[in-house]
Amino acid sequence: MRFSEITEAIADNVVVFYGGRFQPMHLAHKQVYQHLVEKFGPANVFIATTFSQKAQKAHVMGDFSSDPFTFDEKKSIMSAMHGIPADRIVNTNPYRPDPNLVGRKPESTAVVIVYSAKDAGRLSTSGSLKPYKDGELQPTTEVPAYVYVAPEMMGGMSASDFRSAMSSNSDESAKKKVFQQFFGKFDQKVFDFINKRLNNDNG
Repeated sequence: MRFSEITEAIADNVVVFYGGRFQPMHLAHKQVYQHLVEKFGPANVFIATTFSQKAQKAHVMGDFSSDPFTFDEKKSIMSAMHGIPADRIVNTNPYRPDPNLVGRKPESTAVVIVYSAKDAGRLSTSGSLKPYKDGELQPTTEVPAYVYVAPEMMGGMSASDFRSAMSSNSDESAKKKVFQQFFGKFDQKVFDFINKRLNNDNG
């Protein structure tokens, strides 16, 4: 069966959630998203992320070290730097996404949750999740969710290394190089925002 035939067959009864903290989203994340769009179709793939209560409390205390960006801020960065449409990014638990949030009925929609190979191996043994296989899709009333293991994308800088480099380096030009390397392009407005946030300059 050709890819186009598979896409047409599942387009109306599958929704894919690619979850993560995305603090912020890096190039490998973007590559996974693009892979999912190519496999499942752009109308069926969503980024699932949130801003936890723990992170909210940390922000109130002035701690931006672990989760520096709110949901809306992550959403803006993804759209500006990676070209991901804003309506493809939803505020939901990445590991228990709600298909109703994207206009899908649970009784007629199969939910696919995307994990890394490491997380999938740990979580797929819970009994409520099933490994994803083409053509074997049932609605959430029968199977809570399917696990799709994301391909490993090589290269690029991790989000934690990016945050560390941006907060520990006092050289503006060096920071701009780090920003360019991390995102693959430069945007002055986004750079200024991230630079201030990661250096606790939020006045």
